[in-house]
Amino acid sequence: MGSTEGCVYVNGAFVPPAQATVPAFDHGFLYGDGLFETLRTYGGVPFRLDEHLARLEEGLAELAIRGAPPRSELQARVLETFARAKLPEAYLRITVTRGVSTRGLDPAGCEVPTVLIAALPLRTYPEASYTDGIAATVLWVRPTQVHPPPTLKSTSYQHTVVARPELSRRGVQEGFFVDGAGHITEGTVSNLFAVVGGALVTPPRTVCLPGITRAEVLSLARANGLKVLEEPLPTSTLSEAEEVFVTSSLAELLPVVRIDQARIGAGRPGPVYQRLHGLYRQRTADVAQKGGGE
Repeated sequence: MGSTEGCVYVNGAFVPPAQATVPAFDHGFLYGDGLFETLRTYGGVPFRLDEHLARLEEGLAELAIRGAPPRSELQARVLETFARAKLPEAYLRITVTRGVSTRGLDPAGCEVPTVLIAALPLRTYPEASYTDGIAATVLWVRPTQVHPPPTLKSTSYQHTVVARPELSRRGVQEGFFVDGAGHITEGTVSNLFAVVGGALVTPPRTVCLPGITRAEVLSLARANGLKVLEEPLPTSTLSEAEEVFVTSSLAELLPVVRIDQARIGAGRPGPVYQRLHGLYRQRTADVAQKGGGE
């Protein structure tokens, strides 16, 4: 199997995307009771697959979703799904839900998790987003003391879905959630970084998803002599930053040059962003060139 549409693995079967289905009483469908990971390939190699699977494994343990395949088996299924898709590069999504139950909310009836792995054509951001930057907005307060917490990549993503029309209405590409103390936590689909007084500042991992790309950027920054601070980031500090950029597995690093009506820095991608994005792309190029494990 393989086409320009990709391939999906669902509980042991490989099917075209249009034929991928889950049962009506799956807890993921009914209640958003599950976790997922998204990543992309470079040179046909899934980037940081092991890190994504490790985060998934930790999240499943925290939510007490038992019975999922071990990490080695999930890795093999991801690679096989990508191979069957016959795509030069792919967007990969791994979803694990608690599974099927007829007992309503009670998770006790869910005995076998649902596992879905999708390998779909990769859609990248326009090059102008990297050279000219994007605009963002500050959104509403999102409590951090909720369950599942924002540190888990839950399939319960309604807060982000609801935010997307608001971004379109404001004419921006990304939005930032705020906690009750007025601190930025994260973007709708990204982690946030700001350059303040020459230091690279990002919200602590206790209030946001500990992104795989976020960790990569922190590693690159420290290895290249940048001062890094993981601390609360007030909205007032954000508007006064010299640079702002966001990170995600699909977007890599994207510079933010305007937040609401405030221009960030010189209104164009800054030197810290350019340096880190260059280093990040070099790292992904190295992985693609090796054509194997990372």
